[in-house]
Amino acid sequence: MSSWFFKRPKTIAVIVFFIMLIISGVIVYLRYEVSKENEHREMANTINIVKQNFEEVLKNSYISALTLAMTINDDGIPKDFEKVSSKLIDNNKSIDAVQLVPDGVIRYVYPYEENKLVIGFNILKDASPRAKFEAQKSISSQIMFFAGPLKLRQGGVSVIGRLPVFKNNKFWGFSAVIIKLETLLNQTGLNVGDVSKYTFQFSSQNPLTKKEEFYLPGKKDLESKYFHVVSIPDGEWKLYIILKDDSDIHTQLYTISFFGFLLSLTSGLLIYSILKKPAKMQTLLDKQTRRILEREKEFRTIFNLAPIGIAKIDTATGNFITVNAEFCKILGYTKTELLLSNFQAITHPDDLLFSVENKELLRKGTINNYNFEKRYINKLGNIVWINLYISILSKKEGLVKNHIAIIQNITNKKKAQEDLDASFELVSDQNKRLLNFSYIVSHNLRSHTSNIELISELLESSKSKEEQDEMIQLLKRVSKSLDETMRNLNEVVNIRSNINLKIESLNLYHHIENSIELFEKEIKNTGAILNNNVADEIYIDYNIAYLESILYNFISNAIRYRHPDRKPVITLCFDGQKKILSISDNGIGIDMIRNKEDLFGMYKTFNNNPDAKGIGLFLSKNQIDALGGSIETESEVGKGTTFKIYFK
Repeated sequence: MSSWFFKRPKTIAVIVFFIMLIISGVIVYLRYEVSKENEHREMANTINIVKQNFEEVLKNSYISALTLAMTINDDGIPKDFEKVSSKLIDNNKSIDAVQLVPDGVIRYVYPYEENKLVIGFNILKDASPRAKFEAQKSISSQIMFFAGPLKLRQGGVSVIGRLPVFKNNKFWGFSAVIIKLETLLNQTGLNVGDVSKYTFQFSSQNPLTKKEEFYLPGKKDLESKYFHVVSIPDGEWKLYIILKDDSDIHTQLYTISFFGFLLSLTSGLLIYSILKKPAKMQTLLDKQTRRILEREKEFRTIFNLAPIGIAKIDTATGNFITVNAEFCKILGYTKTELLLSNFQAITHPDDLLFSVENKELLRKGTINNYNFEKRYINKLGNIVWINLYISILSKKEGLVKNHIAIIQNITNKKKAQEDLDASFELVSDQNKRLLNFSYIVSHNLRSHTSNIELISELLESSKSKEEQDEMIQLLKRVSKSLDETMRNLNEVVNIRSNINLKIESLNLYHHIENSIELFEKEIKNTGAILNNNVADEIYIDYNIAYLESILYNFISNAIRYRHPDRKPVITLCFDGQKKILSISDNGIGIDMIRNKEDLFGMYKTFNNNPDAKGIGLFLSKNQIDALGGSIETESEVGKGTTFKIYFK
């Protein structure tokens, strides 16, 4: 083989030349992609800063408009308009004027002299079609909308932010702020683009013509330009950052390509020279040594700048030998702190045993590498999920001396998976409830229809009037029972399908007291004692109808299923930290071993009380579930029951 090489130095040199040329082409391509990515990142950072400035200006303008609107009294008359307006403009350099526009007519402006020409102007009738459209849009959406830039009657081009004001649920008019285009450009930094390597462009879509309109000087044709764009939703604007000249990137590429070609040509000539003159092998060896050092330098650069965490670890002890910047960033530690520690110290306790076992297998050479997901504890004490890849670096006397660990932060991926699992569990639970409900509907309706069919047959076959009257009475009772069943099923459907329940802040103590008053007669007849131990300052966010229904069902059950040998004692208390309402009684109790699974089932009863229908607990459980809560039960036969309602 060596003889073949030495006999064909030109062929080998040409082969080497083309291989190096291909490698150079790959390097040029990668360099181009990196340059584009860096340019894109820099442009994105710059435009995001401008966007933040925009949002800050709009936010301050909204606060000013809202403050101005608050000067309007209940009679619709502004109070201290001049004084408040003066302070607003003095304190907010991003606005140039303010207006109050009752019924769409500009009545109040500040400063007056500069803007007096617009007094009496009706923006809902006399303005341009676009201005009227955007004003009506602000009214219909009932939120502040920034229109323009528009040409003003008093002169100049400005952005107008209009906040619709409503008094007694009736449109009063607008509280408006005027921002001159020049002021907007100065405050957001758009006017500095000409002195840098970027230019900016500012546009919006005309709501009538649906065409994009540009407001800054310069070329509007962006197809041949490299640009980045972001949206400002409050004014339906677009911000463009445009690279003035991308020749720098191409110059770099041409330079690298040229040197790549030279390197390829040099490599071919070098190989040719080496094969032609073996005496020069020592010179080649020196050059190769230098190349190795350069490659080591390149590897270290890649190590330090890699977007994944990389660490070199002593396999015997687990101590960190070196780590890159991304490894430190993922865990929140400095490089010095990690080099004084080991991987065991930052590993989650539940993952430590598995990690140590794999380390020992790696050290003994049983395995060469492994990959799995594990948890680290970062400097703040938070859990960080990572995808870990371990591979051998060096061995000594049959044992692994060092290994490399490569980690990738997958915390967000794990969280997304947990959310997906939770959604799947919710859908499964809903399907289970739907199947159970369909069974209940089928069973109950089938039972009633069978009874009606049987009574109808008996009615047809009866001969005497007494038998017919008896069958008719039976038919009425079955019909009444069917109606009650349909009402119960309809109430369950309403609970499960009502997704727009009105949630209010309710005083829990007062609603318990109101519920107790409903049982005044039962309390007097049974001698029941009701203890409302809920503090009167406790408020919960809940639906008032559901809360009253839940309290009624549990208090009525506690009185109805009282113990025959003692007066009923019912106690209600609330845990403010955990948001738990406990309702305890000393009644007959429930056999939880036998009835735990059916406790909240529809038409499930657990005693011989003739008033028991098995619907109250079922409805209460569905109401609690519908509002994101849960319920737990503790009970002992002969001693009493405690229901714990967990509020969301």
